[in-house]
Amino acid sequence: MMMTDDATRKALHGLLSERSGTLYALYDAAADNGLLSDLQRDGVTHECLYSGTKEITLRNVAPYLIPCAQFGPDAAAFIEQVWHRGVTMLVESDAGCEALKIQLKKNSFVRNSEGVECYFRYYDARAFARFVRMANNEQLGQFFGSVCRTIYFEDAGSGKIIALAGKKTTLISRIFDPGMMQFEVRDICTQQYRTG
Repeated sequence: MMMTDDATRKALHGLLSERSGTLYALYDAAADNGLLSDLQRDGVTHECLYSGTKEITLRNVAPYLIPCAQFGPDAAAFIEQVWHRGVTMLVESDAGCEALKIQLKKNSFVRNSEGVECYFRYYDARAFARFVRMANNEQLGQFFGSVCRTIYFEDAGSGKIIALAGKKTTLISRIFDPGMMQFEVRDICTQQYRTG
C-alpha cells in the first residue's frame, strides 16, 4: 500500500471534512480485493456500478461507489483505511448515489477503433489521468454528464490530488451550445480548498 504524504493527507482531510455529504469514493476492486471484504465486514456502504449478472461475475474486479458521508467527521479513518486501497479517486455530486452510479456506469464502456465495445477502467486514476490529458471539452462533458461536479484523482507521477471541475459556460455560450462545459484543473495540495 502506498503512503500518503502530509500535504496530500491534509488536502484530503480538508476536502472530506468540508464536503463528505456530496463526495463518493470510486473503488477499483481489482486493485485491492481485500478492501471489499473489509467494507462488508465493517458494514461500510458500497455499491457496485454493475448490476445483474455482471455484478455477480465481476464482483472481485468491479468498480464500486463508497458514499463518504458515512465517514462523517472521521476523515482520518477514511484516509487510513480506504485511500490507496483501490481508491485513488473521489467524485463530487449533488445528484445522489443512484444518479451518480448510472452516469459512471455509462462511462465504463467505450468502443475501440474497430467498433467493439470494451471496458474503460477510468476508475483507475492512472487511466483517468491519461484520458483527461487526451480528451476534449465535449468528451469531458459527456463523461461528467449532469451529475458530476468535480472529480478528484491522484496523479500517479506526482502523488498530488488533482481536481477536475466542470463549470457551466456563459449565458451566450449556453444558448448556442447548451451542453458545453468548461473545465478547470488544479492541484488541491498547493492551495487552500475553498467551498464555492
